[in-house]
Order: sequence, then structure tokens, then C-alpha cells
Amino acid sequence: MKTKPIVIPLCVMVILALTTGCMTTTQKGAAVGTGAGAATGAIIGALTGSPAMGAAIGAGAGALGGALVGDHLDKKREKAEYAQMERELQMERQSRSGEGKNYVEGHYEYVKQRKWVDTSKKERVWVAERYEGDRRIEGHYEDRNVPSGNWQEYEEKTWIPAHYE
Repeated sequence: MKTKPIVIPLCVMVILALTTGCMTTTQKGAAVGTGAGAATGAIIGALTGSPAMGAAIGAGAGALGGALVGDHLDKKREKAEYAQMERELQMERQSRSGEGKNYVEGHYEYVKQRKWVDTSKKERVWVAERYEGDRRIEGHYEDRNVPSGNWQEYEEKTWIPAHYE
């Protein structure tokens, strides 16, 4: 009768391990962790008198731990794949030019530039009579700046000296 709490989580763990073919490493880790945690929790729970509660707590803890381990392994694998791609790219660059550098002759290039063209102007404006506190200011004309302008695009011929790429 004592083997029943151990057999059920063990079967669940085996089924999870066999059905994890299309999962990420994080998902696989969570599934395996759930099964292993449930089995361990059921064993500990059977010793304390509550195998179901032990299995539930063990499954939750195992899922969390397995997911963290799987995520770490996923990131480690991605980092290794990126490093491998960088090495392959570097080897490809070196094989193309012998030294790993392409020589480019000096030449002119046309570079697009932009500059702000200020078209601001001063405008005479009538200011009506007004009071500021107990002081009266008579109506008068003022010169005010009216800001405006636009971007002008142009091409500039630039000399690029010989260099290695």
C-alpha cells in the first residue's frame, strides 16, 4: 500500500519526459521539475502522513526550479550559438581577402546634408493701451520677431581617402 504514492508521480514524470519533444528547454525543465518535485514531495509527504499535500508542494517547487534551470540553459545555448556565428562570420571575412581586410581606393562620394534656413522676420504690431498695476501704458507699436524657417537638403562632394574595410 505504501508504493502507490510513489508509483503515480513516477509514472507522471516518465510521461512528461517522453512528451517533451517540441518544447523549449525552459518548458522541458519545468515539466521534468514538476514530475521530480511531485515524486519527491509524495515520498516526503508519505513519511509525514500527507502524500497528496507533499506531492502538490513538491510539484510547484519542482516546476519553478526546473523552469529556472531550463531558462539558464536556453540563454547559455543562445550565447554559444551567437559566438559560433561570430566566429564563422570572422572566418568568412578573412577567407575573402587573404588578410581579413578589403582595400578601397580613394574616391569622391556625394553625401546628403541638411541645414536650417532661417526666414524669421520682424513685424510691427500695434499693442493696445493697458494697465499694469496702477501704471498706465499707452497704445504703441512694437517690433516683434516672427520665427520661421525650413530645412534645406543638399549634396556635398567629399573626398574619401584610400582605406581598408
